[in-house]
Amino acid sequence: MGLTTDLIHFAGRGLRKASRVLMDYRTLRGVWLDVGAFKGEHCYGYALFNPSLRVFLFEPNLRLAIKLFGLLPNFFVAPMAVTERDGCSELNINSYVDASSLLPLDDQGVRRWVGGQDLRVVEKVAVGTIRLDTFLNLAGIQTVDRLKIDAQGMDLEVVRSAGDRLKDIHRICLECYVTPHPLYRGASTKDETVEFLESQGFTLIDVLAQSDGQEENLTFENRAVRGISGEWNRLPEIAGFGCRPR
Repeated sequence: MGLTTDLIHFAGRGLRKASRVLMDYRTLRGVWLDVGAFKGEHCYGYALFNPSLRVFLFEPNLRLAIKLFGLLPNFFVAPMAVTERDGCSELNINSYVDASSLLPLDDQGVRRWVGGQDLRVVEKVAVGTIRLDTFLNLAGIQTVDRLKIDAQGMDLEVVRSAGDRLKDIHRICLECYVTPHPLYRGASTKDETVEFLESQGFTLIDVLAQSDGQEENLTFENRAVRGISGEWNRLPEIAGFGCRPR
């Protein structure tokens, strides 16, 4: 009888914990931007359980973007790249699709990259480009709760494209290379990224190494709006991207 009672209590505690998690998920609202969305995997779970959360996904590779359309009713897809110039650019489609970039591969960086032996450009396609401030103004978005960037060497350029609207972004999660020879020519460094965002009123609050220590995921918080987006304190770790709320 004692074992049965213990099992019932254990199951009850598990169900209560699960219900609290689901209730926290349901409280998420606002706007998230996912630049370099790929398959939308970083935001999918949160958008699925939070119908009031609006997620705008930017994916310039049309073969990938087309799979995002209609995935969720609160997913809004822009098959474009985000850069500092509205217009068009050339996307280098890589044999490893995740590594496709507007920037060219750096030959020396590829040779030294752990696991980079199969990286090569297999196709070049023209894609539309848009600045973040242009998009936010056109879409009538006043504030952004979370900006996630995975732009293969162009993450800092995406941030800069927000212009004066950078102040309206609460939290930014992006990637940077920390090797002596980055994978892409012209990729911004960690020091450049941190220096720029700190000069714009952001604080680096989390660092997570990945790719055998060759990259880091950096999370920044806007000091001017700290505490406004209280839902961040309830979010679990976003596995694999390092946007870990404190």
